[in-house]
Amino acid sequence: MNSLNLLFLKNSLSVSAYVVSTLIVLLFTIPLNAQNDSLEVEKLYKLGLENRRVKAQKAISSFEKAIGIINDSILSKDENNKYFLLKKALMLDELGYYYRKDTDYVPSLKAIQESLKIKEAIGETYTLPTTYRIYGRLHHHNKDSIKAFQFYEKALASSKTYKNDKETVRVLNSFSGYYLTHNQLEKSAAYNHEVLAYSDSINYDYGRSLAIFRLSNYERQKKNYKASIALTNQNIEICQRNNDRISLERCYKNLGYAYRKLGQPEKAVENYKKSLDLVIDIGLEGSIANRCLSLSNAYTDLGNHERAFAYYRGYKRQQIKDMNVKSIKEFAELEAKYTYERRKTIDSIQLVEQQKINEERLLQQASTRFWKITAIIVGIFGLIIAGIIFVSRRRKEQIQLGKLKNEMLQKEIDYKQKDISDFALNISRNRKWREELLNYIKKIKKSNSLKGDSNFKALEKAVLEREIVDSNMIDIQNKVDILNTAFYEKLREQFPTLTKTEAKLCSFIRLNIDNNEIALLQNVALESVYRSRSRLRKKLNLSPKDDLNSFLNQF
Repeated sequence: MNSLNLLFLKNSLSVSAYVVSTLIVLLFTIPLNAQNDSLEVEKLYKLGLENRRVKAQKAISSFEKAIGIINDSILSKDENNKYFLLKKALMLDELGYYYRKDTDYVPSLKAIQESLKIKEAIGETYTLPTTYRIYGRLHHHNKDSIKAFQFYEKALASSKTYKNDKETVRVLNSFSGYYLTHNQLEKSAAYNHEVLAYSDSINYDYGRSLAIFRLSNYERQKKNYKASIALTNQNIEICQRNNDRISLERCYKNLGYAYRKLGQPEKAVENYKKSLDLVIDIGLEGSIANRCLSLSNAYTDLGNHERAFAYYRGYKRQQIKDMNVKSIKEFAELEAKYTYERRKTIDSIQLVEQQKINEERLLQQASTRFWKITAIIVGIFGLIIAGIIFVSRRRKEQIQLGKLKNEMLQKEIDYKQKDISDFALNISRNRKWREELLNYIKKIKKSNSLKGDSNFKALEKAVLEREIVDSNMIDIQNKVDILNTAFYEKLREQFPTLTKTEAKLCSFIRLNIDNNEIALLQNVALESVYRSRSRLRKKLNLSPKDDLNSFLNQF
């Protein structure tokens, strides 16, 4: 039995040591994980912004992962973290934009509505116009013109109110697109000119680029291709100055189109190639097929059918990696190799991501268990401490209440002792006066001068009766006080201005003692009792109709 107990004790100690070490590791790991989560969110947010105009799916994935970390690891611990709430709202704006571009209108609507809810909750105003504008774009693409226009108006009003000048430019540009969709070209052009003027006033090159791009398209729709080319060349200078390669690529594409319409296929090919080179360099895979088709058409105009066919194949396959492909065999081999490598890379990335997800899930489960145990322990300690505090306060209150009662009782005793002392002194004086009076009566009786007089006998009888009354007055006063202790307390609470004499008069009245007896007990004249009752009625706020006895019997 001793060896078994020893073995059990060793196992218990080892388990305890493991638990303690695990708790220590978790205590140091959790803050580190929180910091890592914040850094990961910032990294994913930056990655999403870098890819938002280049690789939409990569941007979407980055934003979705970042929002997942914010929801699971940051807001679950601090749901009022304004910094990450705003970060989440900004990423929801981006997702709303990209979901809408992919015609996923329901998730787009959910993302935008959640962003609006967050911004309104945290009082964010500066970026609020962006959400309204994206909301308007969603309704615009969903062919709900009325709601689109309403949200564009909200976006414009709020961007001007909160002085978000760059967003004002974007909203004006959205109005231009709105009227363009409704074939109101003149209104669209008017907004473009407004965008250009506003951008010039704040020195905003991107806004200028947007306006000039739309104006060049406007001229092209009117078949003013030379005017369109002039505006596009102006836009190219702005894009090169700001290293805006995406807008630059669109400019080259538009130049190629305009030159082709003007019957200058050589210049069309030159600009289409610049456009395609930028598409490949930037990584705009979704635009490769379109640019290949444009080059195929331009080479057809030149009569170079071999090059036209090569680019047309690239357009049909929608994958171009080497513009020197000359045969179907080479293209097929290249395509097969590319597909294999791409699949291999995707599988590798998915495996790593799955491992990472599993690790994060295990860490999250461990963290959840730790915090649950911690919460239970803290809750128990909290309840114990709260109980101790409650009992301690209760005891203090009882002690204070006892002290207060003792003080009140002592005051009551002092009051009654003084009252009895005064009354006893009065009785003593009356007794002395009666003794002196009786001595005089005895002397008169000895002289036999008034011995048989009836008036003299009546006087002697009254003095003797008065002596009997006075001898019982102290007992009557004590009984009155004992019977009316609670009555005095209630009376003082409601009418604190009453004097001791007035309080005692109330007790006599409450006990139905008539005025003559009250005058005798208080050793005052009957008229004084009437005056005292009148003053008492005023202090008790009684009207002439109110009965004093009934009122006092309510206490």
